[in-house]
Amino acid sequence: MGKVGTLMKIAVAAGPAVWEAVRRYGPVLERLRQENPEVYRLISDQVSRLATTRREARGPEALRRRLGVLRDQVAYLTASADDDGERRRAAEWRRQLDKLEASLPLLSAMSRHKAAQEERHVDARIDALSEQILSAYIDEQEEDARTIEP
Repeated sequence: MGKVGTLMKIAVAAGPAVWEAVRRYGPVLERLRQENPEVYRLISDQVSRLATTRREARGPEALRRRLGVLRDQVAYLTASADDDGERRRAAEWRRQLDKLEASLPLLSAMSRHKAAQEERHVDARIDALSEQILSAYIDEQEEDARTIEP
């Protein structure tokens, strides 16, 4: 992946919440790009996946794919948690993702209007979680990179 500016453009497609996280972490990402390109690539891949899944057609399956990207990030956060606080936070995100995913089959039983309304609600919730989880993912990747460096 190229410069952080390119990543910012991809983040725009991932939505305002992801864009805000990438913007806020711009200096950290630039440093990682220069000092640890592999970690930068991992983060860039996650932002690209968030953008790709957000651009996909609407509906329960598209929402499920977006949740899948976040699940991957939460799995990393769980595996690399250094203390009980980080483990609890990751477990809470996992619980919220499970709850959102469990609501998706109900959309087909709703009226078209109500299903569209609920889809927008789930979409907004995924956006909010995306910012929180991606921010934690960037922090943890940076922290792990510092721990591994000589």
